[in-house]
Amino acid sequence: MAELFERLPDNLFSPLTGPNRQVYGRLLLELHPLFFEQIHAEVFPSRETVRADLEEILTRLAVSELAEEMDPAEAAEGVLDQGLAQRVYRRLRSCGWLEEEADGYRMRVTVPPAVGTLWGALVEVARPEQVFYGGMVLSILNNVQRAVEDPRGQALAFRQAVSEARRFRQHLNAMIYGLKGLLSVLASLDDPRRVLGHFFDDFVERFLVADYKKLKTRNNPFRFRGEILSRVRELEFDAPRRQQLVIGYMEQTGLADEDHAWRALERDLSTLRGIFEQVDDHLARVDRYRGQVERRVADTVRYLDRSRPGLAPRLARRLEGMGRALVACPDEDELTLLPLIDTSPLGRQSLRAPSVSRRPPEPRVLTSYPMDPQLLERQRALRAYLDRRRIDPRRMERYLQVHLRPEGPTPGEVLPIETVEDFMAFTHVRQLPWLPGAERLRRLYRVEYLEGYMENPWLRCPRFVVHRLDHRETGHVA
Repeated sequence: MAELFERLPDNLFSPLTGPNRQVYGRLLLELHPLFFEQIHAEVFPSRETVRADLEEILTRLAVSELAEEMDPAEAAEGVLDQGLAQRVYRRLRSCGWLEEEADGYRMRVTVPPAVGTLWGALVEVARPEQVFYGGMVLSILNNVQRAVEDPRGQALAFRQAVSEARRFRQHLNAMIYGLKGLLSVLASLDDPRRVLGHFFDDFVERFLVADYKKLKTRNNPFRFRGEILSRVRELEFDAPRRQQLVIGYMEQTGLADEDHAWRALERDLSTLRGIFEQVDDHLARVDRYRGQVERRVADTVRYLDRSRPGLAPRLARRLEGMGRALVACPDEDELTLLPLIDTSPLGRQSLRAPSVSRRPPEPRVLTSYPMDPQLLERQRALRAYLDRRRIDPRRMERYLQVHLRPEGPTPGEVLPIETVEDFMAFTHVRQLPWLPGAERLRRLYRVEYLEGYMENPWLRCPRFVVHRLDHRETGHVA
């Protein structure tokens, strides 16, 4: 961000801060497609084309004059005597939004690179596009799956998945901030019509996702979240694939340093995992603010529904009609009878119904029931089952102490699997270099990966060898 503003002209934002800022803001939005959404035969539009577009935009916006904000130097050059479109063009060029470049006998108009980046960001903020969450999640899943199948060749696809995941997270956060701000705006409004106007203009058109309703159905796009997390964890704990991804990062993204490639890969994996593990919390916040906005609008609608059929509006309309009739009456001393209302304004049906007093509920004694012994036993068995499947570095250490050879490396083929605890220890010994909370094990043991695969009655995995480290070693992890 700092580098971007260092490349921008100092007075770039002056048209957007002066008395004509709304006009220049709409002009920049309308002029953006001429430079960035069209392909010109001569690459850049000519000065005459830009001025003609400015004249058309000013005519469409019904702008006939601008407030005085010229610099004394520009006024001395006679800019005020020029046409409105030419003055606007001169203003944008002097502030750095546009640049002129000679092309033979013609003058072309270009946009500086840093200004183009900022211009596109401002247009995206002013005109946000609807986001289809289903397409974003499916694209992320497909790109991650391609990286799992071919890590080295599809490294760019994996980075694209990370980029889309960041955009997905930014849109969720922007929606939360927008709903929260809209709720504050609605709370400060007293006019019900303005409340409804803000609801439809800001909430319905700007903050709702195009396929928001699908998020609440059985076939919502987030049903692929578990599969994405599974593929990400597969890449995290598969050393050969990670190594191939690092090679792909260096070959396809220009990272010449292997350490930088490793750090970039770790950062991308952590980003993907964190986004899809926390998506439920983000959606819960969106639903909470959305519910508050809708309750505020529902209260406004109920207020309008109750106030319109009341007695006071009907009397006000009748009095207005009586006033018009009095104006048309001749100036005579005779008494003129004017109908006030067609029916009697008061009656039994007009009286307010008395409110019924509510009685507090009768107190009752709460009865506690003993727990079902079968349920208690089931809970105990479930806790014991989950405890046996828990990853515990201390159990892994006991497993290695018992089954490793006294001297020399121990290949994975000779490590036995006889219990559930043995299975959990064996499957996570291969992930020892990245296993959380296993710093002590990494100081005592080192895992070396070999070519090929090994098989036992329970699983098939890449071959590895476990070394028992001398306490004097530094604990280097393979």
